[in-house]
Amino acid sequence: MTRRILVVHAHPDPTSFSHGLFDLVIRVCGEVGNEIRVHDLYESGFSPVVSANEWSLRGAAPSTKPHLASYFDDVAWCDTLVFVYPTWWSGQPAVLKAWIDRVLANGVAWNLDETTGQVMPTLRNVTRIVVVTTHGRSKSANLLCGRAGRTVVVRSIRRLCSWRCRTHWLALYSVDRSTRFERDRFKQRVERILRRIS
Repeated sequence: MTRRILVVHAHPDPTSFSHGLFDLVIRVCGEVGNEIRVHDLYESGFSPVVSANEWSLRGAAPSTKPHLASYFDDVAWCDTLVFVYPTWWSGQPAVLKAWIDRVLANGVAWNLDETTGQVMPTLRNVTRIVVVTTHGRSKSANLLCGRAGRTVVVRSIRRLCSWRCRTHWLALYSVDRSTRFERDRFKQRVERILRRIS
């Protein structure tokens, strides 16, 4: 089955291990014939700043934010979301958190029921979410800190998607002390999961 995959990447250093994982994701997804669109947030200069004007339009229709139209279109187009990023301070880098805040917006990923105040999910097109991330600390240390970044994806974003949506959390812990063997083994795991879902 050919998938429509949106890859969202956040790391400022093109020589980093995280960027290498991003390159791996693009290569593997392309090899199996999927359609791919990419949001490389640092490369494209995506702004983490929500302006006062954009904030005033937070509940308005997506058409009031033409500067984000291509991002909105890609989210509506895809059936698979792949996030590639390092975990910093237990969560996503600021630029990726801003992408979540600004792109998964009212009228794009959800609608607000004016009567009940309930959020009504609209990302029914998304049936897979894959996170490829690294952590400086151990898995047990991340558990103690509450795994905020994981919660954002598997509880909040996942809730906006199809009821059939499956999440794949692929994390390399203690990356700063990892060996080349451990990093290679993690890359093999990422490739295996990507090939399985395609």
